Amino acid sequence: MNIFKNFFLVLLIGSSPLAYSQNDEPIELLLEKINLLKKEIMELTASVETNNLALSRLDEANQIRYVDLDKRIHLLETKLLFEETQEQEELVQSINPLSGLVEEEIDSGEFELWSNSMRLLDNSRYSEAAENLRLLILSYPEGSYTGDAYFWLGEIYLVQEMLEDSLEIFNSFVTKFDDHSRIPDALYKIAEVYINLEKFDLAENFLQEVISNYPNSGAALLAEQDLIKLNPQ
Repeated sequence: MNIFKNFFLVLLIGSSPLAYSQNDEPIELLLEKINLLKKEIMELTASVETNNLALSRLDEANQIRYVDLDKRIHLLETKLLFEETQEQEELVQSINPLSGLVEEEIDSGEFELWSNSMRLLDNSRYSEAAENLRLLILSYPEGSYTGDAYFWLGEIYLVQEMLEDSLEIFNSFVTKFDDHSRIPDALYKIAEVYINLEKFDLAENFLQEVISNYPNSGAALLAEQDLIKLNPQ
């Protein structure tokens, strides 16, 4: 801001009739100073644009890391849950080898669909992962992984820019699984869809909901960043 003030002060002095009588500096020197100020302003403008671009890329990288970390954590949770389930089943079968045979077949089928979906997702084979998740939802509407299947199906649609489908799935997830641990993430994803659809008022409503109701979540941190982008000072 001081640079701009100095620039206009020099212009004012240079254009004044008293400039030549009260200032011993020749007009060439004044013009040189003006050119130097112009150069400084251009350099500062370029620096600001570079910093804004760097911040934008940093935000994008942070979101990618957040999604990747979330996916890896969930894969680990799934593996631990499966190992725990196996241990429990082995204990039950050691007492009664005939117990739970029908339930075991159903659970193993659901888990196979789920684990295959996660492997396909981890390898960026989104269409195949989506097909597995849809089959899981249809086959096990009350299953252990159905809520997560909804969430990741919505995520896949968002990655594939199938925005209306993504919005429908995330809304269904929030309605059907309102006590699920991924509700703040789903609300944030709904806001992200609305941003892509350029429905910024709706996006802001969901971002505010995430911040207000889930202030300690990772989704709330991302929501705060998006609000700043939507309402720059």
